[in-house]
Amino acid sequence: MKFSPLCVTSLWIVPSLTGARILGTGNGQEEAHPEGRVCRNGAPLTWSPATQAVLSNMGYAEDILQALELYADGFTIGSTQELIVEAQDAAVSGATVRDGQAGDTDFPFGDIKPIVTMGERSVCSESMGQTVVGKPDGMGAYLLNERTVRVIYQSESYGPLEANEARAYPVNNGEAMIGGSHIAGIDYDREKLSRFMNNNGPASNMVVGFDSMIEKAYNLRGEPLGPRMEGNTTVGAHLSNTDANGQWAVEALPRIEYDWFYQSLCSAHMEEAYQWGPGIGLKDDLFITNEEWHAFDNVTNFVGNSKSLYAAGVFSLGGFEKLAEINPQSPDHVMFGVSGYNGDYSGYHPALLARQEEYGLRPDGNEYVWCNNIVPYRMYVGVKGLMEDGSRAPDDDFLARNGLRYGQVYGFAIDMTEDGPTQGMWRDEFHSNATFAYNGAKVEGKWVAQPWKWDGEVRNFEHDGSWDFQLPVPGMKDYKWWNSAGYDEGGAKTEHLSPDVRPGKTGFIQGSTAGYFGHLYVLDVEDVLKGVSGKELPKSFDGEYYVYQGELDVTKQIELGGKFRYTDDADGNRRDATRNWDSTDEDGKVTFEDIDGLEVVYTPTGMHAVLQEDSGNRLGERCLISSELEHEDDGKELTYYMVAMSGGAENTRMMAGVGIPAGSNKEAGSHEFSGVFDLSGLLRKSRGSFALGANEKGYRKREEDAKVELNDKYIMINVQAANFEHGALKHFGADTGGQIMIYKPRLP
Repeated sequence: MKFSPLCVTSLWIVPSLTGARILGTGNGQEEAHPEGRVCRNGAPLTWSPATQAVLSNMGYAEDILQALELYADGFTIGSTQELIVEAQDAAVSGATVRDGQAGDTDFPFGDIKPIVTMGERSVCSESMGQTVVGKPDGMGAYLLNERTVRVIYQSESYGPLEANEARAYPVNNGEAMIGGSHIAGIDYDREKLSRFMNNNGPASNMVVGFDSMIEKAYNLRGEPLGPRMEGNTTVGAHLSNTDANGQWAVEALPRIEYDWFYQSLCSAHMEEAYQWGPGIGLKDDLFITNEEWHAFDNVTNFVGNSKSLYAAGVFSLGGFEKLAEINPQSPDHVMFGVSGYNGDYSGYHPALLARQEEYGLRPDGNEYVWCNNIVPYRMYVGVKGLMEDGSRAPDDDFLARNGLRYGQVYGFAIDMTEDGPTQGMWRDEFHSNATFAYNGAKVEGKWVAQPWKWDGEVRNFEHDGSWDFQLPVPGMKDYKWWNSAGYDEGGAKTEHLSPDVRPGKTGFIQGSTAGYFGHLYVLDVEDVLKGVSGKELPKSFDGEYYVYQGELDVTKQIELGGKFRYTDDADGNRRDATRNWDSTDEDGKVTFEDIDGLEVVYTPTGMHAVLQEDSGNRLGERCLISSELEHEDDGKELTYYMVAMSGGAENTRMMAGVGIPAGSNKEAGSHEFSGVFDLSGLLRKSRGSFALGANEKGYRKREEDAKVELNDKYIMINVQAANFEHGALKHFGADTGGQIMIYKPRLP
């Protein structure tokens, strides 16, 4: 498979990893026999007494020496078997509380094993000594060859905006050094991975490669990133760190030597070529990611690029949570679901003033307000093979051939009169109303093209499309953009989304920080796109939205399986994971809070949603999996099964300083679940052999995924542990902690 990354604030795409170093053999490891492929530590890691004496006199000497001891003891990629996540608080379970050691891992609804822990060290030949950088966020996997599964993940790092700085890496043959977020690939022996959940061995027994997935990087103008200059960098600037003129615009400068940094790469989605059918969908394999937020002290152009990282401007530039391809049902087009903040930038006042000065009052007579979270559900339609002006693109133009130069963003708009489907309620209010937001509630609307459209010219943010959702819906008198809280203030953020991959369906499942989620459909897509030609794009599509879960009491819908007890409160009252404890509310919150990760997995009988919270839960963040999704208006609600819990400022293990790895936790804090990927299609066997070939297109992987029963699936999940920021993580450039794990469900 040839793979490409894409980044979006900025969107970024990791281009086809055609130039990736690890092709066929697994990072240069011996191919002669299976055991020879595994990365092994040829020589023990040692240091001389003189070196140890020098280290002992340095700041943080104890931390550094403890980290070196970890590495000397074999803290290599996949070697860690201790889990960060747990099945209930150690004070309840009686689990041993010891630094570097797991808690209760007797999970009632499935088995979990780690495949990589942040801070682990590579012993693969081409990346010897490099550490795995955290904290892990978006991820995916694909077949590198018939024998190798490559797991690709990104780290959500903040460069100079946080205490730790991840190690820097070169791009464009050393022309620029990059800090902040990483995108890396870890290669696993396919046969061993398929049996991993049936044995007690560590993942290091199947690691055959590790390397960075970013070697080439381009900015929004298509220029290769180059060195940062004194004053304005007029050519080769990372335009998410600068304004449109190349002037540095971030409120902090790097503390280590690098030119630019990728800021807070948030979720990501693995998109394989033609995943909807022969010739339908993207032409190349993409890993699409985005910069989530930024901190500026000047008017800036919020654009960026990350992965042979291409920057794309077609989605607008307001910062995103997740973008995922959906079924275009057309060989000439691509479509994406789009979610995120729409302008989460500190230091934004100059940009707001510039917008007000340049564009005057809004059509309703009011001043523009800052656009953060004033945004409806969104999707994108692009035309393959066109440049921004609609002319034909060269065949080798990566963005153009994938429909990412010429296209249009559409927002979900509804009749907001009292006779409309929500009786005039905005999105957040509607979902918190028990009369309306039951499972199966339907909201009819239209997907309408927003006024702004990317034309290829890099401009500052006051000219961006993020402001459009304070304007009237074009051509729709009684319709308004169905924003979370209206046109004048931000509401809950649209968080992760997951595509509907059922044949003949175009749509996606969308989550929210308010704790609700539902299913969006784009209707009659095949007919509508057949009705346009060339560079013409539809003005609108019919659409529908169905509620899966409102922002309502879910305590009776959550199954704990006899586990997931938290510590009792000061009065001895029981606390458990049927409630969320993200605040000082003594009774806890009865709704979902801040659903972050959300991905739907497909089985022979239907769909299940994996839900992951990022709420700051003081007692332990929650990861859950749903019963089979349905949105029939039948009076039935979904059931949710607890998968795991992690972290928490008042969690027993966290307060005792337990970290994975040992020495990393100096202060208790909350964790975050934030990534899901179904590995099943890559590992399914038929008549004793793997069913999917490495050269087959994406739709075949989707087909194989759907053939695997839920309880036979290998589902990759992750956890972020931002309070693990000391020891090996701090001093060896690994930023902060976390793990990527495999979850094998066991639902009733």
